[in-house]
Amino acid sequence: MSAASNKVIILIAQQLQSQADLATLVQVNSRLNHLIKHILYRYNLQHRHRHGILRAARLGLTTAVVQFIKEGYPVEDRPIHTEEHPPRPGFLPWDPCSCRLEHPILCAAEYGHSELVKYLLRVGSGPDFENNLGETPMHLAAKNGFLSVIKVLLEKGCSIPFLIDNDTKFTLAPIKEAALKGHTHVVEHLLSYAPSPRDYASSTLPFAAISGNIALVSMLLGHGADIDYKYIELYAPRIALCPHDERWHGSIALSVAARLGYLDLVTFLLANDSDVKATTPSLRETALYLAIANGHEEVIEMLLAHGADVEGGHISTAIEQRNKKSLEMLIIKYGTENRQTNFLELAAEAGDTEIFQILFDKGFKDQEKAFLKAIEYGQEEIVVLLLSRGTDPDLPTIGECAIGKAIVHRDVDIIELLLCHGAHIYPETLRSAKTFAPGHIAKLAEQFPVHPLEKKAMYPSIYQPSKQGGRWDNDLGSAQRRLW
Repeated sequence: MSAASNKVIILIAQQLQSQADLATLVQVNSRLNHLIKHILYRYNLQHRHRHGILRAARLGLTTAVVQFIKEGYPVEDRPIHTEEHPPRPGFLPWDPCSCRLEHPILCAAEYGHSELVKYLLRVGSGPDFENNLGETPMHLAAKNGFLSVIKVLLEKGCSIPFLIDNDTKFTLAPIKEAALKGHTHVVEHLLSYAPSPRDYASSTLPFAAISGNIALVSMLLGHGADIDYKYIELYAPRIALCPHDERWHGSIALSVAARLGYLDLVTFLLANDSDVKATTPSLRETALYLAIANGHEEVIEMLLAHGADVEGGHISTAIEQRNKKSLEMLIIKYGTENRQTNFLELAAEAGDTEIFQILFDKGFKDQEKAFLKAIEYGQEEIVVLLLSRGTDPDLPTIGECAIGKAIVHRDVDIIELLLCHGAHIYPETLRSAKTFAPGHIAKLAEQFPVHPLEKKAMYPSIYQPSKQGGRWDNDLGSAQRRLW
């Protein structure tokens, strides 16, 4: 090979059909490298979908990028959709298209190679080139905290897209992208170019809260940001601020910090007079609710100490989360006088005996509905607890009886438990069990003592004709027939 003429070597290289073979040949010695490396670059452009120049740009290999351009890469061409294509099946309308709109300047900006960005701008790349999400080099540099790239773009006359509440479907303004990641130096630099620093500091504040960076939040407040500025999400979904994946969701810095459990940031915001009772515009959620829903006990304690109001929904959420410490803190402020919600019933459904015990000990005593709910969901431990606290095993309420519900739900263990505690069965419930229930359930039902009267006779008031000429149908026997 060392004795072969240059023309022969080039001819051999041109006949190779594999990039790997070309790469091997190039690495033999410096002479071969000098002679045929341009063939390797050209091959990559023609057969490898230009992946080589994109990889070189990500790695900051300016020499390689220059060589690719010499071999014909169209550096001035904007990334475009190659053809019309239908939406991807199974994806929502607001998902980005599947095209990969890539360009070396986007790759170089994303990975912080400022000198390469400067070169690409000089040879014709546009500072406003976009990927399939609509991200420009400015967006990508801001998102990743590369201030040197941003300065290069600004020196070349690149404009900063400052958007307050009208961000695009997939892309935030660069200043918000930087705030999301906590890049204080980038946010401060971009803010110096803003036409109205106070307004843009305000609109950026909720995004800064996502990062948990107190220094960044403090800097924005120093620029006059409204601490309770509500950012309204116009597009869905943007998970950063919109955990419910819906439009018109609003967020303030305190609600974001509470949801994410940033105790130090919550403390800082409250110390700077953030409104602890402020709600999100769409769902009317307070910072306290968001902290409860995500189980952040220390944040809950801090918010309560600063006067957060406790509502029934907060208690319900703590029960659903099975958060005992939070529940106890909330009950202390909520009290037991407000009985609009049957919390014992919710705890019975959740099936947490310790939560149920806490509520019971705090004075919540509406046992009958909780007893029926525990039977319905098969919560045997709670059924035992209620029976030990004196709940009537017959539970002769107007509408339902305990044994009837246990039979309907075919819960053998609870049926036997009620039998052991002396429960009676209504005659019509027994008839329904014999007619509709599986054999083993019917045999258990026959073991119960039978009430001397049917429910119709025991509770005649509910079987009187209604004004419409019908009857009040609160008979569990009817429900049993439908279920069986």
